[in-house]
Amino acid sequence: MKKLIISALFLIVSLQAFAKDQMWRFDNVTLTAGNWFDNYKQVQTNASGSNQGFEVTPYFGTSIDYYFRENWVAIPELGWVVQRDAGDDRISKNLFFLRMDAAYLYNDHLRLRAGTSLMILNISGNGGEETLPNGDGEETYYVPTERRTALNQTLDFGVEYIIERVSIRGQAYIYAWLDSNERIITYSTSISYLIPIKELM
Repeated sequence: MKKLIISALFLIVSLQAFAKDQMWRFDNVTLTAGNWFDNYKQVQTNASGSNQGFEVTPYFGTSIDYYFRENWVAIPELGWVVQRDAGDDRISKNLFFLRMDAAYLYNDHLRLRAGTSLMILNISGNGGEETLPNGDGEETYYVPTERRTALNQTLDFGVEYIIERVSIRGQAYIYAWLDSNERIITYSTSISYLIPIKELM
């Protein structure tokens, strides 16, 4: 609930800033496709001790640009990471996210981005339990028998390079950024197509 409140307050403050500044305007609608690197090299994925490595995990998103200051853009984004299996294929994971970035236009091609995301993770499994190494011992983990939903707030940083209507972006999503013991980072790379909103009206 606290994470939902933080997201709502962030959106309200952003909208108030837009309303007070007469320079803001809509610009591009963006369609995005990329690859999601979930907890890359930071989380153990099986009993042999392997860490999460490179996987082809497509994701898709759409966003819109709001110019609210000279050289500053607010970018709300909605995205979906294609469903994938985890835990020796005993668990299915479905991830949706709502993001809000503020981007600084460093020049005509480069945008530096920072913001936050609400990650909505939906997990389902066939039940049971699994014992995995944990430090010097072992620990039993339980596979859910029903659909569960987990909410996480992330701190995000990214860089985007734009050539005419195409952009290439790298992004990092920091979970539990205030807790050094729990902090993990997910990455994404993507390519986007920008459609001027005037062409859609």
